[in-house]
This record gives sequence, structure tokens and C-alpha cells, in this order.
Amino acid sequence: MSRKATKAIGNVYYEARMRAAKYNEKLLTRSGAIDFLPGVTEDSLKKYELDITRPPNIVVALMADAYNAPELRAWYCSNECPLGADRREIEDMPPERGVIRLQNSAKDLGELIVKLSAIMDDGVITDDERKAIPGIKDQLLECRHRLDEILAVLEKFEKGCGKVIY
Repeated sequence: MSRKATKAIGNVYYEARMRAAKYNEKLLTRSGAIDFLPGVTEDSLKKYELDITRPPNIVVALMADAYNAPELRAWYCSNECPLGADRREIEDMPPERGVIRLQNSAKDLGELIVKLSAIMDDGVITDDERKAIPGIKDQLLECRHRLDEILAVLEKFEKGCGKVIY
């Protein structure tokens, strides 16, 4: 029986692998996990899980797929990738909460479209309209985030590892 890591506890990659091991016990060990991560060595996986080195984005994508943890991509983009500074982590939440959040965003999106139409209708952006753009942009980013939440839930269900809520 494998020992539970102590130094890696709290590491997002280790925690994702341990959650996935509930469905596939081969993922309980690093040596078993590398079978699902082409090109990744046991030593490199250890370094990623102990925060010694950062994994390249392709390895994060492999882990996200192998562990059925699409939230790893969002975590990586919002925490480790400098290009993802405007991204946020995807919170692990019950699917029905994600749907409710998406419904609320859909209402907001309708209002945003009306605002954008009014701004762009005449082809001229006034100073007042220009001042409204950062708020509109923030609201659009929130809608995108909620879409990302639902896409992560759907990806888990698609692979058969999501919970069925009755």
C-alpha cells in the first residue's frame, strides 16, 4: 500500500490526482499516474507536486484530462500563467449552483447587449459612454467566468466522473 504524501498536501496538482484516484486507484501513486501523462517522468511529476518546479502548460492540460479536473486549467491560467491575469479560478461547486449563476448572467448579458447597442448605435463613442466601458467589460468577464464554470461541470459529466444530482 502506498504512503500518503505529506509535503505535497495542499498542492493543486497533487490534490487533483488524489481526487481522481477515487475513481482510478492507479493514480494513487506517481508511478501509476505517469502512465496517463505521456512524456512526463515520475521525477518531474514529483517536482510539480512539491512546488519545486512549475509544470509547462501542456503538462497541466494532460493532468486536467487524466484527472478529469478541468478546473486545473483555470487555476493554472489564473495563478501561474502571466497571460491569464484576467482569469479567475473555477470554484468547485454543485452543478445546480453553476446553472443558477449562469441563468443570472444570462439576464445580465441581455442588459449588457442593450447598453452596448446604445453605445455603438450612432458610431460615435462619447466621453460618458467611454466611462461606462470598464464596467461593461467587468460584467462581460463575469459572464465568461460563469460560462467557464458550466463548461467545467459539463466536461466532468461528459467523462462520467461527475455526480448526478436528483
